[in-house]
Amino acid sequence: MINRPFSGLRSRTNGTGKQMKTDLTTGRVRGHLIRMTIPMVWGLLAVIMMNVVDTFFVAQLGTVQLAAISFIFPVVMIRNALAFGIGVGVSSVVSRAYGGRNTEKVKSYTTQALILAFAISATFAAAGYMTIDPLFRMLGADDDVLVHIRLYMEIWYLGCFLVVIPMVGNAAIRAMGNTKFPSYIMILIAVLNMILDPILIFGLLGFPRLEMQGAALATVFSYSVAFFVSLYVLAFKMRIIDLRSCVTRVAESWKAILHVGIPALGSNLMSPLYMGMTTWLVARYGSEAVAGYGVATRIEAICLIVLYALSSVMVPIVGQNWGAGRTDRVRHAVYHAARFSLFWGVCMAAVLWVFAMPLIRLFDDDPVAVQSAFWYLMIVPVTYTLQGVLMVSANMMNGIGAPRASLMTTFARVIPVYLPPALLFSHLWGLKGLYIATALANILVGIGAYLWCVNKTKAAAEERNAGRKLRNNKKQKPAALNK
Repeated sequence: MINRPFSGLRSRTNGTGKQMKTDLTTGRVRGHLIRMTIPMVWGLLAVIMMNVVDTFFVAQLGTVQLAAISFIFPVVMIRNALAFGIGVGVSSVVSRAYGGRNTEKVKSYTTQALILAFAISATFAAAGYMTIDPLFRMLGADDDVLVHIRLYMEIWYLGCFLVVIPMVGNAAIRAMGNTKFPSYIMILIAVLNMILDPILIFGLLGFPRLEMQGAALATVFSYSVAFFVSLYVLAFKMRIIDLRSCVTRVAESWKAILHVGIPALGSNLMSPLYMGMTTWLVARYGSEAVAGYGVATRIEAICLIVLYALSSVMVPIVGQNWGAGRTDRVRHAVYHAARFSLFWGVCMAAVLWVFAMPLIRLFDDDPVAVQSAFWYLMIVPVTYTLQGVLMVSANMMNGIGAPRASLMTTFARVIPVYLPPALLFSHLWGLKGLYIATALANILVGIGAYLWCVNKTKAAAEERNAGRKLRNNKKQKPAALNK
């Protein structure tokens, strides 16, 4: 089965004649990185703009409605983390099966990932729907805000699976070497949401004014279109959804996906944990300092979007080549991605050193907030180079099926490496010390993660060579006896 030609899976094309799948085990590694990263950048930009537009239109309704959206955001992050975890899991196992030419496993993993996504999202939605009031009261929402939260979340929860399944489906498509289609889907979702938001929120073009319900409906409808488009492509264009897989290889597929998916979920939750801890530490210097920190991290997110896109394509590239036994290409992928991260980090640091102050003043002009954001953007961007290396290395670990290493790496950055210096340095040097601790964590963990990846690929190559020599020796011994 493993050595059988992958007929019909690599050569099938869509209506435009472009291949829906790409063999990443051949061709220039650097070329694959560039070709796959560029569409992901546009897709991620579309998602960011969608969130900005959502916030803008809801803000027109009033401060209470804007506060409601702020309370909702942590729940949205948890939902996204669940989808991300399953997505990384399916991307890892599908890419390795694809690289190993195992057609049946590709179909089984993809089909079971969609079923798993539906089961988890439905469970999450049911639990959330029944606990709207107590959950958001616990988060601090008062009665006035809770009214608007309930209007939004009652619709949002009902359409939760429509959001998660396309995200997981897109991860399976990326595992096959295609990042263009997932990016088109993300852009489609963003455009539809931007069009529907004002229509449904404010009641334009003859539609009723639905306000918060309209914002939720716009999101759910946009993702429902993506839901059907993704399923159509997976089932009829790529032919990797197999109904027989609904009842076969179930335990094996779920175990393989969750083996990577659960640690990936844990890794993804480290980011909001880190943000929460840092916000708590910054809050000791006043709400204005927190506002400045928020401005700096928003600017940072835009600067790092290329590195986020680059790191996301590491899973399919690494997975396919690892599955095919091409550890040399895995090493080249990590090397080229790390080198680009160094280049991009230096460029962004230079840009922020020059333009930090005018960029900050676009958001806020409070002196304390400006100083807080300014020092962050003077200190932390120096380490964007190694922060990018860390992201690349973590996804390389997921790609080869070593998710625990990725989880431990991200955990180390947040707790043992960052928190103690943050407490000490902030006590000694204030906000500057806190930001120095952030930079130090990026440096130490980035270097450590890269060295782990280099050693892992080197050890795998040596193991493969030793196995090859052993097989050759076994073949030579019978030949010598015959003589």
